[in-house]
Amino acid sequence: MYTAVLIKGKTYAVMGHVFLVNQVKDVEKKVFQYLDGSEFFNCKEVKAPVDDIVKEEEEPAQEAKIYTETELKGMNKTEQEAIIIDLGGDPSQLKDKSERIAFILEHQQQQEKTGE
Repeated sequence: MYTAVLIKGKTYAVMGHVFLVNQVKDVEKKVFQYLDGSEFFNCKEVKAPVDDIVKEEEEPAQEAKIYTETELKGMNKTEQEAIIIDLGGDPSQLKDKSERIAFILEHQQQQEKTGE
């Protein structure tokens, strides 16, 4: 088991994870390897008890969070931009809050249809 904590900046999105400053998140080995050594992150390998290792192997992969329009309206620009990056978009191409929300809702639907 691995953990990563964003120690510099406000938010960071990578490989399906959105990190907020000082928030500890459990991450997969490939995310740990990618972030380990970055000056923006504090990464650790946590030894899990044998029972937890068996449970991790049995659990299906987590599906991406589906955000509602109401949730998105309650988020700040940085949080919305992190979601856009996770969805493969470029936040700098979107002019305002309504365009960011429309992009997120549209791309979430596309991912549900394609099963990504």
